[in-house]
Amino acid sequence: MSLFDLTERANAVLRKYEKYDAPAQTNKGKSDDPFMEVYEEVDEEVAKLVEAANDLQLETNRSVVAQKNAEIRRAKQVLLTDAVEELQKKVKKGKGVSKQLIKERQAKIQEIIDRIYAVPDGMSSGVRRPHKYGTGKGDKGSKSNPVVLDVEGKGGKMTSNPLYYQHTDQTQTFEKAWESSKVRQDQVLERIDRGVSRLGEIARNVQEEVDRQNPIIDDIEAQMDKVTGQLKTNNAKLKGLVTKMRSSRNFCVDVILICIILAIGAYIFTTFKK
Repeated sequence: MSLFDLTERANAVLRKYEKYDAPAQTNKGKSDDPFMEVYEEVDEEVAKLVEAANDLQLETNRSVVAQKNAEIRRAKQVLLTDAVEELQKKVKKGKGVSKQLIKERQAKIQEIIDRIYAVPDGMSSGVRRPHKYGTGKGDKGSKSNPVVLDVEGKGGKMTSNPLYYQHTDQTQTFEKAWESSKVRQDQVLERIDRGVSRLGEIARNVQEEVDRQNPIIDDIEAQMDKVTGQLKTNNAKLKGLVTKMRSSRNFCVDVILICIILAIGAYIFTTFKK
């Protein structure tokens, strides 16, 4: 990190916590210098851009870096057009404006333009810097001599500048990584598609086999139901037969016991009769 970056970062930190300074809050009020009001606002925006660019140097995700650089370029474009134009309109505004003060304001405008261009955005080296402010006739901040901002193409848009699409080492590396990742992803998706197709074929074959086996399974189920009914009927018949056999056996036992008792009684009777 250069000395300029350290200075800008320190100023950004000071401005960030300046609102907590009680004397500064007390002395802060409506200024009689409209130029300085706009200048301070622009200066704060530039400081925010510098801070964002410094934080972006620690980012390792290339897609995030590309996105943030694009945001920084858009913010720089707004500052270099709308903000600088507003500053130019305020150069002669205010009380007691002298030629010396106008020159100082012009120098401040040029300084803040240089600071805006110095903010890294991933492609700052390819953008032509503006001409010095106030180096020709009519250089008093009038509309006839505005600051030259060659960041746009002939179409009047940032994207119409051929340098807008010029590759840097970082974007080329990111594009190569993206292309290789896309190829690998396409290969994986192709393998997944083939696997899904095979699974679909297997599922269709299984369904066809199940459809062919359904009549056989239905026939087996019908036969099983029939056999189950026959078994229930046979069980009922066997139960009735066993019950009858048990009753017949009990009757035979009773008859035998009666015969034995009668024989014993006849024997005893003949014995006592003698």
